[in-house]
Amino acid sequence: MWEEYGDLFTGKRRVLVRSVKIREETGKIRRMRICTVWDPFAETFTKTPCLCRLVKLADGKICCLITGQHTGYVKIGRRLAIQSLLFTPLNTISKKARNLLTKSLPLVFEEIDGNIVGFER
Repeated sequence: MWEEYGDLFTGKRRVLVRSVKIREETGKIRRMRICTVWDPFAETFTKTPCLCRLVKLADGKICCLITGQHTGYVKIGRRLAIQSLLFTPLNTISKKARNLLTKSLPLVFEEIDGNIVGFER
């Protein structure tokens, strides 16, 4: 069910994601497009989606780990950021992707400061 990824444990299931919901400083939630890029200074989007899987943090919270395919970078929004990986709560990805990741896992969902995270039963 879980495999080691550095100091963390990640789930074995992976789903493709093309967008995430990000809360701005004003509190407004915006859907931002994400993709895999291979240049850390890329200006344009590619058609390659990112990979998302569950990750268990040290305090027991379960959230999402978004990485680029084939050791690529994650490009978020037109000018927001390019990163090697991205940790996000479960409510930032689509319901379909969340259901595919958490299917048949003994998880309890909890809302903390407007973000949905999971805990194992």
